[in-house]
Order: sequence, then C-alpha cells, then structure tokens
Amino acid sequence: MIDISRLSPIDPYVRMMKLQKEASFSGKWEDIDNVFTYIAVGNADFIVNGISYHLHAGNIIIIPPYMTHVIISNSMEPFVQYLMHFDFYECPERKGLVHKNMLEEQQPVIPERECVLDDNVIISEIPEAERNQIVLRYLNLLQEFNEERPGKELIMKAGCIELLVNALRNRIEVKEKSSRKKSKSWIHIENAMEYIMNADLSEDLTNESIAGAIGVSANYLTSIFQMYLGIPLHKYIVNVRIEHAQQLLLSGKVNVTEAADLTGFSSIHVFSKTFKSIMGISPSQFMNETVTKKKEVNFYVD
Repeated sequence: MIDISRLSPIDPYVRMMKLQKEASFSGKWEDIDNVFTYIAVGNADFIVNGISYHLHAGNIIIIPPYMTHVIISNSMEPFVQYLMHFDFYECPERKGLVHKNMLEEQQPVIPERECVLDDNVIISEIPEAERNQIVLRYLNLLQEFNEERPGKELIMKAGCIELLVNALRNRIEVKEKSSRKKSKSWIHIENAMEYIMNADLSEDLTNESIAGAIGVSANYLTSIFQMYLGIPLHKYIVNVRIEHAQQLLLSGKVNVTEAADLTGFSSIHVFSKTFKSIMGISPSQFMNETVTKKKEVNFYVD
C-alpha cells in the first residue's frame, strides 16, 4: 500500500493532458512518464505488464513509466478517458522529453526519486457523489494547461497533487482479472499487436499473414486473442484501421476517399458502413462535428 504521505515532498511536472473519447478503443503503449487516467464513461480492460484489470466509469488508474499496457474497450457506449501524463518531480533534463509512445524506443534512465509508486499500479474507485467534482477539477486544470497565463506552473502543480491525493484516498485493492506475465500466449498476443501497429494498413492484413509473421498458426492466434482479450482478431484489426482513419481525417490532409484507401478498405462504401457501425456517425459527419467542436470543452459525466 502506498502511503499518501509520500506525496508530501513531490514537485510535479505535467507533461500532457488530454480528454479522449472513442466509440471503441484498442492499443498498446509504453509511456515515458506516469499516466493518470480517470474513466468518465464506459469500461475497458487495462492489461499492464500482462496483468489485466477490468475498469469502469468512476475508476482511476495510475501507471508508472515504461510499463507496457494494452487497453481494450468494446462496449456499446463511448469510452471517455481524462488523461494526465506527469513526473512526480520537475527536473530540467526530463522537461525536455517529448511525450510519445516509447515502444521500441531507447528508454532514458528514470531518476530514483521518480519511483514514488515503486512500480505499483494504483487503482481507485471514486464515490459516485464525488465524481462531478473530479470532472470539474480535471477540466479546470485542462483549461489551465492549454493556456499561457501568469502562475500557470503553480496551478498545474497544485491541481496535479489534488488529483493524486484523491486517487490515493480512494485506492482499492483490485483482484487481477488474470495474470499473463509469463505466458507464451500473451507474448504472442503482444507480438501480434506490435506487428499490426507497425504494418502498412493500406495493404491486406489478414489473420493468416499476422500469424505467419510472428511464427504461429492462424487458428491458434485467433483463439488466444478471443480467450485473453475477449475480442476477435479480425475485429481488433478493423478497430485499428478505424482509429487510424480518425487520425487521418483529423489531420485535415486527406478526404474520406483517401482515408478509406490508406486504411485498407476495399471501397468507400465499405469504409463508410464500417466507420458508422463503430463510431455511430459517418466519416463526413465525424469531420464536420470535429471541426465544429474542435475548440469546445466537453463534459462527460456518468
């Protein structure tokens, strides 16, 4: 158990804040810093270093640096996360680090004093009566993060500490859904995810080609994907394609037809139908709504 008094001497630096909403969500990350995530809507499996936790609206998870984690959300409702990437101690060397996924990147050495969590994943359950306050605190801090005003750094430090204190006050002991840290099957799943992440999505990407690339049979790979992640391999591939399509459309550099081609769909009709089945709106509506709401701050409260 991490004692809340360990937060007394910290001098945090907030590197990135982002409110993220997805109709379905899947991916693999390894971050350069601590990651605070408050789940405002929906539920997902967070698999950290091979250990799986099923989390839902009202949960907070804090993941220490360089811990490989996979997130799978496949519920009927949107999945909304309030993200904050931070260091427990501000230092000039780490302030210059750019926020990015560190998979396959050289990892800078973590200063010893940064190991406040001792490699422990923190899971919290915010009481329902207090969830609106957490949302308001986060959104006020997000607004401060996105603006340049006198005293910004002090407010960011104070706000970060307040969120962390609330997380530790409401920490719960969660029984892991399952542990796969030493499982060969889980290693194969991670290898498949890594292959998909680095693949050219405009090319044909099948269960057979992925299985062949990592040296296993297609039947075995599809079986362990369903067993461990609760999602068919082909559906995971489709989700990755649609997530990449969203990024392309948000960039403003491609139109809907080009996005369909770049993400491997056989036609714009198939792309639009698949996009709408996952996102709930057509690609064109997605682009229009995103442009309209780009500068708005949205509240998502369960």
